[in-house]
Amino acid sequence: MDRPLSLDSFPSELVTHIASYLCPVEDSRYQKALSRLSQTCRALRDDLQPMLFRAYSHGSRPVSHLIKFLRAIVSRPDLAAAVTKLTFHQMLDYTTLSTTDQQFIETCITDLGLRPPPVDWHLESEWRHTILQTVVAYTPNLQVLEFPVNEERSLEIFESFPDARNEIIFPRLRTLSIYYYYISGDRWGVDYSQVAPLLEASPNLENLALPTLEGFYEGRSDLPALDSVKTLDLGESASGAFFVVSILTRCTSLRKFTLHWLSSTGYDESHEDWSIAEIWDAMVHAKQTLEEITFESSLDIPLGSPTMHSVSSLAGFMKLRVLNVDGRSLEAMFQAWRLKTGGVDVGEFVEQLLPAGATWLTIWDPNHVLIPALLALAGCRARGLYEHLAQVTIGSSSVFNCWMPRPDWSRSEGLLRREFARVGVQLELEIPYIPPEMLNFMMLGGFMG
Repeated sequence: MDRPLSLDSFPSELVTHIASYLCPVEDSRYQKALSRLSQTCRALRDDLQPMLFRAYSHGSRPVSHLIKFLRAIVSRPDLAAAVTKLTFHQMLDYTTLSTTDQQFIETCITDLGLRPPPVDWHLESEWRHTILQTVVAYTPNLQVLEFPVNEERSLEIFESFPDARNEIIFPRLRTLSIYYYYISGDRWGVDYSQVAPLLEASPNLENLALPTLEGFYEGRSDLPALDSVKTLDLGESASGAFFVVSILTRCTSLRKFTLHWLSSTGYDESHEDWSIAEIWDAMVHAKQTLEEITFESSLDIPLGSPTMHSVSSLAGFMKLRVLNVDGRSLEAMFQAWRLKTGGVDVGEFVEQLLPAGATWLTIWDPNHVLIPALLALAGCRARGLYEHLAQVTIGSSSVFNCWMPRPDWSRSEGLLRREFARVGVQLELEIPYIPPEMLNFMMLGGFMG
């Protein structure tokens, strides 16, 4: 007679699969239920307890919660191995850190062979990321890591990774999101040297988001291989042109790129030496894989001086489907096209601008000279070009919000809508209202698009 089924005879994989279905680990609402379930018997405890450590998110809770988590994974390597996702949403507050906790954290750091923090680190605001970095160092199977930074927080524990007694590496880390944390006021850069060891320890990244990085100079700085990165999000960044070009050159498998390029006022280099054309040229290294590009820049960043080798068309970006750009980015490309072809007809430029499979085009803050280009685009669609193009959006950038359109846009709105409707393309045209007194000022020399 067969023995009756019991939890002891169930495969661990089946138990965890059933528990994952009943209590999804990613949903915090089920954490307590999963915890209670793990306490019902020894068999469930052994199988389910590691599940409670798969994902840890730290927001406004006291730092004692994070220290408790750190104590658990340091004492139980099996729990440390189970951690796959760490997300931190705020800067940590150490006002309640006890002497015992302080000494424990210092021991954790030195046990790894990492550089110890200064004696009074727990009293210094710049060391508020010490516990965060220590937790990361003890979780080798991370798949997702997200945390905030700013110029007031040191990442010196990460910087000492190369000194570790045993190599610290995150072979399974696929998503790394480092974002700038601020409430209001000025934003500043983070030195590249602070995040470099983390990038070097993550050889298989696929999704990478970075804040403004400083201190990356030609001949003195280098990036690790980023061949596996598919999504690169630089966000609202004032990172220098050399860094942006360098990282684009490294990401040879890139599918999605995002950059809202800010001027460098207050940072370590001048944006007056930057070039929008340079960024387009750097994207060529991923033209076989790019599917989505979002690229716009501040008005005071130069277009650059195009050469015969500059990007003048995206037709060679065969997989590109979504293009979100500002008018100045297109203007830089148009200048390169004129240099190469000697042409002046914007209609010819538009015919060669996009790959055949493009489906979505957004243009922020366009100059009024793009009105004929848009009409030419509708004409291309009518002739069978860009047959997959489904939507064109024209409007003001949510980042820079500087579009003050000339009256030409309002006068041409009806014609543009009719032409795109005729060829079956949805046109989203949002023209900001400009008060008459401001319009009069702009007619006398203020900025107009």
